[in-house]
Amino acid sequence: MVLFACSSDYQYGIQTIQEVQVIHPQSLPASERDLYSQLRQILTKPGLLRGNLIVSLRTCGKPTCRCNKEKANRHRSLYLSISSAGARRRVYIPPDWEAEVRDWVDRYQQVREVLEKLSAACLLRLEKREV
Repeated sequence: MVLFACSSDYQYGIQTIQEVQVIHPQSLPASERDLYSQLRQILTKPGLLRGNLIVSLRTCGKPTCRCNKEKANRHRSLYLSISSAGARRRVYIPPDWEAEVRDWVDRYQQVREVLEKLSAACLLRLEKREV
């Protein structure tokens, strides 16, 4: 299938028409079609979050608290660790949000894995000169 794309350069008033080759999904190998299908299924659910979940066990500082007597009784906190603009940040996750945030982080990892597989498949087609 061939489509034509039109682009304009507003600065110089030039308009060009280019022929663009569009790959029809049925022309892709079955393995790639399966990967695209997996990606669509993952993305039907809302929420993607890049980062790592970190469990922190800490003492509160109260002298009579159970966390000071035994290490197994320390207070548990969950944080999302992300890097943003070259700096590491930790965002506190409230206990009632934990399941949902875990799903978002897992979903991001699934998308990333499928994209890596798709990229490898496209690279292989490129090296074989099969578009």
